[in-house]
Amino acid sequence: MRIALTGATGFIGGYMARGLSEDGHTIRMLCRPGRESALPQIAEDHREVHMGDLTDAASMAGFLKDVDLLLHLASAHDHFDEATMRAINIGGTENLLEEARRNAPDHLRFWVMSSAVIGAPVYSLYRDTKRIQEKIIRAERFEWATFRPTLVYGVGDYRHTAPLLRQCAAKRGRFLVPHDGLSKINPVHVEDVVDALKRFFDFERGVDCMYELAGPEGMTYNEFVDQTIAAAGGTIRRRNISRRWANWAIFFKGLFKDTTEDRRASAYFSLHHEHDITNARYELGWEPRTYAEGIGQVARESDWWKFESEGGKRLID
Repeated sequence: MRIALTGATGFIGGYMARGLSEDGHTIRMLCRPGRESALPQIAEDHREVHMGDLTDAASMAGFLKDVDLLLHLASAHDHFDEATMRAINIGGTENLLEEARRNAPDHLRFWVMSSAVIGAPVYSLYRDTKRIQEKIIRAERFEWATFRPTLVYGVGDYRHTAPLLRQCAAKRGRFLVPHDGLSKINPVHVEDVVDALKRFFDFERGVDCMYELAGPEGMTYNEFVDQTIAAAGGTIRRRNISRRWANWAIFFKGLFKDTTEDRRASAYFSLHHEHDITNARYELGWEPRTYAEGIGQVARESDWWKFESEGGKRLID
């Protein structure tokens, strides 16, 4: 099968490209000019590269010609400004759909990697742009499926997993957790995300489906931190900050600067973020690993997380 992939230069996209190429699929990867070195290394006979930018409709010409499946992973998260999130998450998806109408075969399937945060009861422009993305895809004639992973971790994640492991590897100090740390989350290993999607190839219904992808069960944020400290071999102590003191700190900070993001972050730690993976378990036979098992594997996979980036400066001994 020839699969068009956006987001191939990202953390999850790299795993997805390698996993699907190992199964014999040909992967046509979308790459922005200047990002060629970030493309995952896969077998040459399974590798195609299309140079283009999601926000530039003209550059997408031919990207979906003769492909069987579009796997849309590329997105702009909350660390981007609002204009960029709209341009990529909404505008980029509209450009892909327009290219599909022009050049894709009638049997094209459109699978999107969205985010479990879509269902979170805390405002986020990222969440809302991803909701719109899903809606405009569903309105089209193409067969679609959407996969919503929650907090994804794994080897090679230098933006989230590596900094967290380095912090938890400290031998002294405190790891401060807002509120009582009892709100629940469901981290999921990146290889389990790839496994779920690969299983979907063999699912008989296989169209117009939605799957939330998360850990096997919710864990408190305190457990999340404690298990990460254990995996990293640190002796740093976790300490909780009461909601009262957190709110007072935000109040005084608000006297001098905008605290919108602080208030949203505080609200995040007051809510449970568990996700129902029943249909992935039942329909796909999918069973993700526990966080304790997964983060232990990630931490023991050489000392990759002690560096700021692949091939970059070593930050801890």
